[in-house]
Amino acid sequence: ISLSNTIDKSEELSSIKPAGFVKHIGVKNTNGNLELNIVKTKENVAAEIFYINNEEELVIHLFEREDSYWLEKESRHFKIIYRPFHSHLVNDVLISAERALEPLMVIFEYLPSEKIIINTYDVSDYGFSTTTTVPQNYIRLEIEPLEPGYEVVPYNERIQWLLSHELVHIIVNDSRTSIEGFFRKIFGKVPPDKIQPTTVFYSLITNFNRYSPRWHQEAIAVYIETWFSGGYGRLLGSFDEMYFRSLVSEGKGFPSQLDVETLGSHNTMFLENLFYIYGGRFVGYLSIVYGSEKVIDWFKTKESDFYSGFVGKFETVFGKDFNQAWKEFIEFEKLFQQSNIDFLNQEKFTEIKQVGSNKFGWVTPPQIDKRNGEVVFGYHRPHELASIQSLNLKTGISKIHTSLPTPSMLQVASTAYDEVNGLLFFTTNNNQLFRDIWVYDVETDDQKMLFENARAGDLTVNLKTHDLWGVEHDRGTATLIVSPFPYRKIIRLVALPKGDEIFNLSIDNSGENIAAILKKPSGQQSLIIFNANELLAGSPLEYLTISSNGSPENPSWGTSGNYLYWNAFTNGVSNIYRFDFQNSSIKALTHCLTGLFKPIEISYDSIFAFEFSTDGFYPVLVKNEPAPFLPAINYLGQQVIEKEPKLYKWALQNDSTEITPLEFSGEKPYNSFANLNLQSFVPVVSGFQNQLVFGLFTRITDPLLIHDFYLEAGVSPLKEKPEFPFWHLKFKYDYRQLFYVEVAHNGPDFFDLFNERKRGTIGTYFKLGHTHFWKYDNPHKIKQATTLTFYRGVEFINDNLVRVSQTDFGVLATNLNSKNMRKSIGSSDYEHGSEINWTVTLYGTNFDAPLFAPNTYIELSDFSTWLWNHNVFHVKFAGGYLLDNKEIVQARFYFGGFGNRGIDNAEIRQFRKVFRFPGLPIYSLMTDKFGKLLLENSFPPMRLSGWSLGHQFINHIDFSVYSQSMYAPSEMGNYWIDIGAQMDVKLKHWYNLESTITAGIAKAWSNKLNDWEWFLSIKILKD
Repeated sequence: ISLSNTIDKSEELSSIKPAGFVKHIGVKNTNGNLELNIVKTKENVAAEIFYINNEEELVIHLFEREDSYWLEKESRHFKIIYRPFHSHLVNDVLISAERALEPLMVIFEYLPSEKIIINTYDVSDYGFSTTTTVPQNYIRLEIEPLEPGYEVVPYNERIQWLLSHELVHIIVNDSRTSIEGFFRKIFGKVPPDKIQPTTVFYSLITNFNRYSPRWHQEAIAVYIETWFSGGYGRLLGSFDEMYFRSLVSEGKGFPSQLDVETLGSHNTMFLENLFYIYGGRFVGYLSIVYGSEKVIDWFKTKESDFYSGFVGKFETVFGKDFNQAWKEFIEFEKLFQQSNIDFLNQEKFTEIKQVGSNKFGWVTPPQIDKRNGEVVFGYHRPHELASIQSLNLKTGISKIHTSLPTPSMLQVASTAYDEVNGLLFFTTNNNQLFRDIWVYDVETDDQKMLFENARAGDLTVNLKTHDLWGVEHDRGTATLIVSPFPYRKIIRLVALPKGDEIFNLSIDNSGENIAAILKKPSGQQSLIIFNANELLAGSPLEYLTISSNGSPENPSWGTSGNYLYWNAFTNGVSNIYRFDFQNSSIKALTHCLTGLFKPIEISYDSIFAFEFSTDGFYPVLVKNEPAPFLPAINYLGQQVIEKEPKLYKWALQNDSTEITPLEFSGEKPYNSFANLNLQSFVPVVSGFQNQLVFGLFTRITDPLLIHDFYLEAGVSPLKEKPEFPFWHLKFKYDYRQLFYVEVAHNGPDFFDLFNERKRGTIGTYFKLGHTHFWKYDNPHKIKQATTLTFYRGVEFINDNLVRVSQTDFGVLATNLNSKNMRKSIGSSDYEHGSEINWTVTLYGTNFDAPLFAPNTYIELSDFSTWLWNHNVFHVKFAGGYLLDNKEIVQARFYFGGFGNRGIDNAEIRQFRKVFRFPGLPIYSLMTDKFGKLLLENSFPPMRLSGWSLGHQFINHIDFSVYSQSMYAPSEMGNYWIDIGAQMDVKLKHWYNLESTITAGIAKAWSNKLNDWEWFLSIKILKD
């Protein structure tokens, strides 16, 4: 441990006597730096270092760490579960959580009834957090730096910022009325479970607050995140101002609150970001007009409340109809933005020339290809798969190079272009998992993966040496890396201090200087430059700050190296700036209305950039000359704080004297059994064939889902059929979602209450299951699922429609699934890609003198779009063969029917399944071999808004037509064809629950007979 500049250079130090876990402590004075060399007595002794007493004392705490995959630690109100390599963040997380919770408990008059669980993860290259309050109060915290860009998410210290936001969700949703408190004591906080839909009722009566629109949920979190972080939040963010200013300047209409849920969050490039944009903006308006206390009252739960939804509660608190208030908010916003537009109009706008007519949604940084007069960049816009293209600057015509799987929300991907070698570098897995680095040859169209799971982005290429530079995210730390040409390894150069983030790397043509954006935990974002050769020589990162004004981003170098360009929100609008190294001056080059981003120098007198619109960014050219004057806009958040300066006092203070790690429990291994939690324990009514089953349903899990138990047990006391069984049991235990054991004895099934086709089967079965991923990547996954099932006393299978040859038998089955599927913004299902299934099954019976019957079948599916956006053409081939044994008829293939039952929880489009053949009665066609072809056209989803009744509304409608042809030799005929159609109406209930009303009709023909069928079905809850 080296403590820089801590002692006098001439001071002599004496030795320190070791004790406990310390074998030796060496003390050394190196030019005024105190160096401690601590030798541990054991390999498993760990250390944590933290400050106490307002950072006046430094504590080095050594302790013995037990070998465990997960660890846990507790503070007064929190339990954190973490991996050993997250331990350097644990104390900071707990301090930040306690610091945020204390004022929130006062604001909302809330007292937690249980410890809040924080679970740290590091399985994505960009950080984020999510929250739930059922069945426990739980926060998942991804520890990596957040995805930067456009001031969409202004933040300072990211751990504190994220926890402040998520704890608002915990408190608002966990707060209870007296009647909810009563039911929680009996049932707990019950999550909806599609296995037993009765749980929906119990969930509503035990945790009603969570059933409100997503924008409403995010509204108060955005409001408080801003003031708790001293102004670093969306309410004072430049992106939201740009969005609404553009909306007004474009003359577009504003959505209703239901439009945000049903249309905008699915069809636009902003997706779920709209929930934060409109939610935060609406409460900002309410705070200006009515004050912060009424805003808090709207979200606060009182003991005397009685299941009042967000609309009813709004009218109680504000004394105004909600829909009228939303209209007034829109008018207020229009006037506010018009005043900003008028301010900006005081000065003549920069002349902007659009390149081509297309708008490209979100875009990557552009790369210049001067030889071809083109700009290369990736894009992700609605109704198309993300791609990388070249744009001709003269013609505006684009040429697609390659598809770009797994784009991230804002930056899409990281790209870099070596113009000399014609190599384009890009990253995949940008939204989930670890990023891979690929290279694409623009001349040959060949591409290959350079580094798998590199976890690196913000790429830039040295055009002299062709070395590839970037930034790695790992274990919550940003590290500068380089891969020397020809890219056989990655070298880590400098890891930034905890909390610092670096991005937007750009290397100049000399290969010596790198520009980047450095973000500090204070929230300050700066444009810096540093020397690449010094880093390669092993020097620490030393940099020169060019500008910290207006959240600078996207730097790029001029051809000569004399200029550096970037964009910044200095006047509240993103404009292009230029730094002149010859006289150290900064000049604004543009004055625009919406926003200009990602500038690159095309020539000495011309700059290429992207201009923002609510339909996406579009490429433009501007002159490379200074703008005369930039008027400044006002922020809505300014009006909030001007009306109520007390919100300044909400800023969390970084005072380590109040909360110190000395108060926390010691670290210990995570015990999954000790952490088991009763998710639900509720009385239920189920069915078993034609009987009513009265019983109990329970689900028990630990927070990490290492163990997951569910049990439903009941009795049939009404004796509708005296010969039917009295006792019923269904049990499943899942270990790590990889292994499971399932047991059923006359298993109850809720859906047997309503359906003519019954799933409940007399008898007992015991099943063992295992799942293994041979490949787990995005979008391609290869999974094998294997089951071994023993049946005893079972006379019927396939919904009790097929009688088996012997009541005691076993089935060993394994399925290999390869799925490589993608969809675009605006779709409702997969649109592109392929899926392969291969299943092998062995049936056995007569255990004294065993008999066997193996079968196998394969399914090949391909999806693509044609004619228009989201119109999906699906081709599926399937074929199977059975080595027949007449003593084991259950091994044969049984075809027929749509498969959907009247009230169901199974898949919606069951006609796609291999053994479905609509038009024929279900399971009516028996065969020992088959070949089958499905052709399907799924039309674009019809998204609706305003079709609502209370808090129940139609989200969208899907419609498909299809035809199948099949060869299946049987008594009913050998050659078959059918034609059918199906419509699925997706409903939302209380904004968080989904059901689907499905109707279908089909007719089938063979060389011997023909038949037809129709159905109407309701699926309860989504998968």
